[in-house]
Amino acid sequence: MADQNAATVQNFVTILLDYANGSLKRAVDGLTDEQVFHQPSEDTNNIAWLAWHMNRWKDWQGHLVTGEEQVWIRDGWCERFGIPAERTGIGDTSEQVAAFRPPLELLWGYTEAAHTTFIERVNSLSVEQLEEMVHYMPGRGEPRPKWRSILGVCSDTMKHTGQIEYLRGLITGKGWFGA
Repeated sequence: MADQNAATVQNFVTILLDYANGSLKRAVDGLTDEQVFHQPSEDTNNIAWLAWHMNRWKDWQGHLVTGEEQVWIRDGWCERFGIPAERTGIGDTSEQVAAFRPPLELLWGYTEAAHTTFIERVNSLSVEQLEEMVHYMPGRGEPRPKWRSILGVCSDTMKHTGQIEYLRGLITGKGWFGA
């Protein structure tokens, strides 16, 4: 096994995304179903949808960079959610966001499975594989090295985690995040 303290893409991604996953868990801790599905306005996302979309995108990108089947499909999550296999949340309408109300146990089960699998997949890639080209968004844009697609996932995850933390503060007020 590689030195856990070595500055590698894999170690960086693992630490960053594990931190974001921990932040997500802290942000939803103690919230009711009503709070997790709360939309500040009709055209805004809620915590549940953001958590699903962010991990759905990780799952999609993990599939693209490794060629392995998406957890969403492989493990039957799409059937359990009743959502088409190809849907990732990108382009979802306000109506789709408002209608997204899965049981929270199902949601948190999928987010953890997608997160864990993405980390495993990133850690399975060699330096040479990280340089291979892939389409971050198939059908749009130019191919990029896999490491850049992984960087995109990190960026999206941090943005959505911040949105979730902000929504938590709107819902329960400041002071929810203990030191």
